[in-house]
Amino acid sequence: MPFILAADSPSDRNAKIDVRQPKSDIPAGVKERTVRPYKEVRSETKTKWIGPSSFIQLEIRECVSRGKVVGQRSYDAEGRLSIETPLKDGKKHGSVVEYYDNGEIHSVEPYFEGMMHGTAKQYDARGRIIGTYKMTHGTGYDVWRNQFPGGPVYVSEIHPMRAGLPHGFEWWLNEDQQSVHEEKHWFNGQWHGIERDWNYERKLSRGYPKYWVRDKSVTKRQYIAAARKDPTLPPFRLKDNLSKREFPREIRRLLNVPKKK
Repeated sequence: MPFILAADSPSDRNAKIDVRQPKSDIPAGVKERTVRPYKEVRSETKTKWIGPSSFIQLEIRECVSRGKVVGQRSYDAEGRLSIETPLKDGKKHGSVVEYYDNGEIHSVEPYFEGMMHGTAKQYDARGRIIGTYKMTHGTGYDVWRNQFPGGPVYVSEIHPMRAGLPHGFEWWLNEDQQSVHEEKHWFNGQWHGIERDWNYERKLSRGYPKYWVRDKSVTKRQYIAAARKDPTLPPFRLKDNLSKREFPREIRRLLNVPKKK
């Protein structure tokens, strides 16, 4: 969920500065032990991070206090703290904090007994809040924002959640806030609907749409037949192969788009 820091712009100057640093919910004085080393795999070009074979695996250290694991800390290749996750009985409990390379906070997400609960905050690399969203016991919209150099902050991802599981339409939005470049549909944590991906020309990528029923890949014909019987499956509509979307009211409230006349 990247954020690209731009030069000062009107949106930058209006950004809200949060000078309060969240207190770590991992107790002081814990002992750290490495449970997974740092690892990176590059693509064939050896210079670009592209393709499914390229990934970064952060080093993970367990935080132990009085014989119990009370959290995890993740570190990058330079040994910088990237993510801090407090744990209670093996579940996330407290504020999960992610950091930029410069040490500034990237995001703070509150958890209660394994479920996101409370107001999450996303920051730019100067420590200014660029967006918030609220979850109630794992239910709500997980909303992420982005910014291109010189441009305004905009909503880039919307992840619908219910009781801690993806549920509903997941959208990855373009800067215009009226079209998407990725779309999936979930039902109780399973892929259950039509998956679409668009290229930079806003044409469907090769191999899309893809069709899913309860995490199982099916043909278009099988999907249409299943959707006639299952109201939880979104119907196939040819116009949905276009990237422009008419978002429901609760989503439009989150977006930087003009109100309809």
